[in-house]
Formats: sequence, C-alpha cells, structure tokens
Amino acid sequence: MAIKQLVGPSGSGLTKYLTDLYENTPGAVMLTSNPRAHITYLRTTVEEELAFGLEQRGVALDEMRQRIERIAGALDLQDLLDRAPNQLSGGQTRRVALGTVLILDAPLVLLDDPFAGLDPASRQQLAHVLHNLDADVVVAGHHAWLSDMDPDVDAELLGEEALLQLPEKVPSSHHGDDSHLHFPDLVGSQGAGKRRWWQFRKSQANRFEIGPVSLSIPRGGVLWLRGANGAGKSTLMKALVERDKRIGLMLQDPIDQVIDSRVDQMVPDAQLRSQFDLNSEEHPEDLSQRALRLAQFASVIG
Repeated sequence: MAIKQLVGPSGSGLTKYLTDLYENTPGAVMLTSNPRAHITYLRTTVEEELAFGLEQRGVALDEMRQRIERIAGALDLQDLLDRAPNQLSGGQTRRVALGTVLILDAPLVLLDDPFAGLDPASRQQLAHVLHNLDADVVVAGHHAWLSDMDPDVDAELLGEEALLQLPEKVPSSHHGDDSHLHFPDLVGSQGAGKRRWWQFRKSQANRFEIGPVSLSIPRGGVLWLRGANGAGKSTLMKALVERDKRIGLMLQDPIDQVIDSRVDQMVPDAQLRSQFDLNSEEHPEDLSQRALRLAQFASVIG
C-alpha cells in the first residue's frame, strides 16, 4: 500500500483532484477540509458518531465494537468516547472526523488537509496511523507535513510554491504602563451551562474550565497562545471577548461567522473587499474556502 502527498497553494486544485478521484473510484472514502461535515451531531456521544457509518453498512455489532476500540486507540480518542460531539475543540473534532473515515477500512483513503488544526503530537500520531493503514492513501494540503516527519515520503507540487514574506514590524506608538492590555484572572468554561429555552435535553454532564489565567497583550504586538488540542485556547479567547466587547474574535471555522447574505454586508469596507479580491454580490457560503477565510478576517478587522 502506498502514500501519495500533494502540496499546493490555495486555488491550485488540491480539492478538485481528490474529488475527481473519489467520484471515479468505487469504494473510496474522502475526508473533506471541513471536519464537521463528517459528524452528524444527531448522536449524543463520540462513540456513537464513530459507529454511524458502520451501522449504515450493516457491520455486525461485535466487529463494530472492535473497530471503534481500534480507531479510538490509534487516534487517541479513548477519553472522548463519552463526550458530546458538540463539546469538542477544533483539533479534537478533526480527530473524530478522521476516525469516522478511517474506521470504514476502505481500499483508497483521500484526505484533504488532514493535519490542519492538529498539535505536533497529534500530527505525529496521524502520520503513524497513515503509514500502517492497509490502504492506498492520498494526502493533500498546503504544507508537506508527511515529508517533515518522514523524508522518505515525497511531495508532489501542484501550482507554484508561494513563499511567506511578512512585512516589517509596525512600531508601537504607546509607551509606559499603557503599552499593554491587561486581563487578570481570566476564567473560561464550556458545557453544563444554563440551557436555552429551545434546548430540550438536560445539561451535559461534561464541563470544561480553564483558568484563572492572567494575560498581558502588547499594543501593536502579538501574543501567541500555545497548547495541545483541547487545552482550552479557544475557550480562553472567548472569555477575553466576554471580558471586553471591543475585542474582535476570528473563530476556527469561518462558516460560524456568516450571518449575512452578501459579501458586501459581511465586509462593508470597500477597500478591504478590493484588497482581498472579494465579490460584493456573492453569498458568503458560495465563496471558495480561501475567499471565505479572507472574508471572515476582513469582517473582523473591519
């Protein structure tokens, strides 16, 4: 069994290549770039989500349990099996989505940017799983993660490789005690909160809390929050917004911030739309993944 790695910039045809291969290869399975598209959110636990595809294929119960145990061990999902699918971090959601695809034991596995959003340990773990699959694997992405971890895996380039060139740092005009934004004793939490009137089920027993953490953010500078998948980075950033409503928040999934039916409503600033080459009259959900991410960013900084 072989692993093929495709690398290219946004718009180079990576997803189209995988989609064409998927549509023309009977029995193939494909992980799209949106991990939430592979989770039904109709099941109450991660374990039931992993079983969903096997149920549709009429897999016997004993074999189903064996496959779930195997894939949970391979992707480090054991501690998440009883968790509600909507209470996972972005990286955890991606690992579960990978599980729903790999558990099907298909002869050809197509993966669209599977390493995005994974911490270094999870990337190493996924690479190990892919090398031990009894299947042909095609991995597409914007970075040659497999080659970084295993020099024997070659990367085929689609389009022209673009080098990242950052502009010079903008000097801060603030001095003294006002040169930092201080947020003492931040506490973020999710799960087990008060449910809305339309949420009929009881509160989930799972509750996650991070903090208290004190952050000092330099004006005109960058503060990098690092941590493993599920450590609480997004939860802490949401707590920042709750502390100060003037803060703009860019979520992991751009579709979560689409509330307008036209790009010019989502991004009112004409200069930003021009800078990011955004079509004013398009619906945000009709944009390419690249354009939607840029529209999301423009809406936040605008």
